[in-house]
Amino acid sequence: MFEPSKPKIKTRTVTILKKVAPTPVPAPRTPATNGRSGAPAANRYQLTTSSSAQRQRPVARESPAVSNIRKRKVTPSTPPQWASSDESSDDESGRLAVGANKRLKSSSTEPTSNNRQLEPDTTRRIRIRRDSETNGHTNGHIKGHTNGHTNGASAGRPAKGESDRSRRGSLTHGSLMTRGEFGKNYRPAWPGPNKHPNLELQYPSPLPPESFEAKVPTDSSEYNPLGDIQFTIEEIISHYLPPDLSIELSSDVTGPVRKLKRAAASGQFVDYQLELVRFNKMVKSKLADGTIAAKMDSMHAIPLSLVKHMTQQTYARIVSPQSHKLRKVKGKETTYGELLPIFVHRIFSQTALKSHHVFVDLGSGVGNVVLQSALQTGAESWGIEVMDLAASLATKQAHELRARARLWNLSIGDMHLLHGSFLDSPTIDAVLARADVVLVNNKVFGEALNNALLQKFLDLKIGAKVVSLESFGGGVSKGVRNEQSIAGLFDEERFESGTDCVSWAGESVEYFIATKAR
Repeated sequence: MFEPSKPKIKTRTVTILKKVAPTPVPAPRTPATNGRSGAPAANRYQLTTSSSAQRQRPVARESPAVSNIRKRKVTPSTPPQWASSDESSDDESGRLAVGANKRLKSSSTEPTSNNRQLEPDTTRRIRIRRDSETNGHTNGHIKGHTNGHTNGASAGRPAKGESDRSRRGSLTHGSLMTRGEFGKNYRPAWPGPNKHPNLELQYPSPLPPESFEAKVPTDSSEYNPLGDIQFTIEEIISHYLPPDLSIELSSDVTGPVRKLKRAAASGQFVDYQLELVRFNKMVKSKLADGTIAAKMDSMHAIPLSLVKHMTQQTYARIVSPQSHKLRKVKGKETTYGELLPIFVHRIFSQTALKSHHVFVDLGSGVGNVVLQSALQTGAESWGIEVMDLAASLATKQAHELRARARLWNLSIGDMHLLHGSFLDSPTIDAVLARADVVLVNNKVFGEALNNALLQKFLDLKIGAKVVSLESFGGGVSKGVRNEQSIAGLFDEERFESGTDCVSWAGESVEYFIATKAR
């Protein structure tokens, strides 16, 4: 027990200055239209940004997978306040929005430039070396757990009875997003006897292309397959090809994206299909001659715009159709909400998370931050979530992301997703002893729960960092002391997130990074 009269923690406030994003290279194209805590509803992929958003923020490329979270006329889905999932804030570019229940995209005070990324990790291998896959190597191996006990595969080997499909992930093609129960929300993109022709898009890997239906949503808040295709092509052009070819294909006059948009607007399916076939042929040729492999091998970090696009593609297919159910919570401490990708990116940067580190998200919701960690940093990434639906969606998201990483030819870190309480998980206790960075969105946690977490943090190694949305310094931010606090073991810094970084509020929120010092 510490004496309450003695200071428990060293705290200092750090102000993050607003940064101006550099001009993207190649020349910026006209923008078309991921933790816990609560608020938005979004479009299931939208191609044009609002004029107000264009006036308020500088142009910045965003991933199409989820657009601005806007309140929809139907029951909203991603959390609007603590415990709901409905309202949201604006973003500089809404892209592939995902239906009524969608996730808020982040814009923050630091717009994303085309090539923004974490500091290079020279020890990380970005491209999948397929000849090594038969030698026991994994690519983002997923472990599913219940109540802290593993029921998935052991490291490097498939679990007994685990299918190859499970280990490799299961891809949800875009064509599945516009069929069945979703079909009523779509109409043919082009007139003709074949009302719903299929389209195929080749990704920068030897795997077969992804299939889409040539449909457009009747409601702009629904998933837009043509938007998905066009923004995926932009990411391939920007990050998988050498600069001279990238600049040429990024032309707003003769580039493939421009031609696809023109064909979509003019109602010429043949022109659209022909341009898509040409692009697919080009990608295959650059795979065959080693151009794409050489470009990827020169990369030591995955650009943030690509991270956003991939995680939002995943979220659109797995979480969005179910996100309205996440609003149903049992109490304050199970309130659902999300930290958005730009905020998570900043956290990874500030904590210098690398591929050889261990990351843990306590209260990981649908797994957004765990997935972003595995993808963006390559770290061994763990999450645990007590809510049944969220934990189930997290596992499904992990399988989808793993399949998408293979499609994008990207090697990612191992993902371990547990279903249970972080206060009663022997597995998590063991992982915390090894952890380098721990995230906990304790914004609505009570004093007893925060104190219980502090007890667990006693086992963290020296130098480990805890990122939280409420201070563990015994109520220091409110000028109140907590006599049960053991926060004297940490040195803590306070930061501001910047605007539009969490799903439950558009304004900037404070957060804390505490380093285990004693």
